Amino acid sequence: MKKFLATLLALVMLMALAAPALAEDTPTVTYYVRGGTAQYEPYIYPGLVGLLKIQQMAGVNIDWTVVCGNNDEIQAQYLAMLASGNYPDIIQWQHNNSYVGGVSQLYADGIIIELNDVIDKYMPNYKALLEANPHVAKTLMDSEGRYLYFTVINPLNSNLEKVAVTWWGLMMRQDWLDNVGMEAPTTIDEWYDVLVAFKEGDPNGNGEMDELPFDAGSAGHLLFMPAFGIQNGVYIDPVTGKVGYGQYTQAYKAYLETMHKWYAEGLLCNVFADETGAPAASADPNLYADLAGSWKGLSNYWEQRLPQVLEKNPNADFVAVQWPQYVNGSGEFYADRYGMGYGDRYSAVISVDCENVEAAARLIDQMYTEEGTNCTTWGTIEGDPINPEWTSGHGTYTIDENGVKHETEWANLMTENFYDGAFANKYRYAMSHVSFPRWGAADYLAATREENYVNSAMMWAEASNALEYPNAIVLSTDAQAAVADIENIGTYINEMTYKFITGQEPLTNFDVYMDTLQKMGMDELVALYQAAYDEFMNRGN
Repeated sequence: MKKFLATLLALVMLMALAAPALAEDTPTVTYYVRGGTAQYEPYIYPGLVGLLKIQQMAGVNIDWTVVCGNNDEIQAQYLAMLASGNYPDIIQWQHNNSYVGGVSQLYADGIIIELNDVIDKYMPNYKALLEANPHVAKTLMDSEGRYLYFTVINPLNSNLEKVAVTWWGLMMRQDWLDNVGMEAPTTIDEWYDVLVAFKEGDPNGNGEMDELPFDAGSAGHLLFMPAFGIQNGVYIDPVTGKVGYGQYTQAYKAYLETMHKWYAEGLLCNVFADETGAPAASADPNLYADLAGSWKGLSNYWEQRLPQVLEKNPNADFVAVQWPQYVNGSGEFYADRYGMGYGDRYSAVISVDCENVEAAARLIDQMYTEEGTNCTTWGTIEGDPINPEWTSGHGTYTIDENGVKHETEWANLMTENFYDGAFANKYRYAMSHVSFPRWGAADYLAATREENYVNSAMMWAEASNALEYPNAIVLSTDAQAAVADIENIGTYINEMTYKFITGQEPLTNFDVYMDTLQKMGMDELVALYQAAYDEFMNRGN
């Protein structure tokens, strides 16, 4: 460990020496950021050349506070800081997940400032982005038209840009498909045919009928709901455009009929952990045992799962499968809930204690420029004609004749010891995973992910996300309290889903189930989400 830290400190010092110093009278802002492992992250930030260059571009120094430790430890530190009444200038955190009421409540509690005038006065680059993309701007303001935070903004204009959020979906054994002479399914009927072939055709070649056609561990069966035009929980109905609740629809009955049929025939396996309807644990054990033919998977499974399956079966291979076609015959493909949104879960806010708001705003504004985005993802370009002093043979990326970025050997060499295997050994990763405010950077995602990762995520991104309730909507504290008061709906849904799929409750009783949900307050719950959706859709009008 001592050798590791010594190497790391030497590298940080070398990076810092390669960067030109800022003037002594340059203003300084305090920047509070959520870190990770305490072994290395506190040492990284002051020497990140990309962030050093942004500071030079803005004419602002950063005084870092990097909060490290396990989730409980850093959450406690964050809340203690907010409770102290003494705030850093910029606070970057998962505010909506970590503070009750999220960013809006931080503003209501007098901790952060409104940013509308700040953007107008000091942030020409960011203001131009908002004006050029009003559909994005709408998702970043609150119900009163206030901007309160800055975040990573993903334009979501291409499937490649959607790779950042479409990193999981349905997966299957390609070698099993080959062994039974079939193609990857695209409809629910085709899925049934493939699953039957997996069950009866001995695709793992061990001479036994032990295959589990679809392993539903980690609630994998829910990924078939979009084929019926619904999603798990709150969603947008594709026909009416109104808010609905997936398990409170007639379409859910059709979904349950299919899942029950598959379950009864041994095609849908490892669904529930117990009779409460809690989902079974991961599909991994059956995957590694060469028993699972299809499952809910992640884009990194070729790296994280396939090597272990190959130890059991050297012919094993995976294939990502497109979302099944909508059963109404329209030809549409709907994706499950990805949390699709232009913003990131991390956000940066400016506190009421910030004495130099202009400097803080100027710093963040530079992060949203094209060069700033490159700095927070790729680092600094080798042979920079405008700022040659930033390279000196230590640039972290180059751009080829086709405009494609590539990391330099220096970038690889100087980061061998930055991470110990828990994270990718990429210099740019040390910056980008922190989710500093920036615009786009899809080229970074494509370049830093394994080929199967990118290809599978791009294919899943081809499906429509029209069913998804906008991720940018945050219910008011009153609405959240009202939703919480509608008790036991989720518990009842899980229990009845278990009974319907396993056959303990006949689907002839589905209307009784629907009536019970109505009496439990489901209509009121949907109305709360509908009101929030209507307000959101009217923003900026």
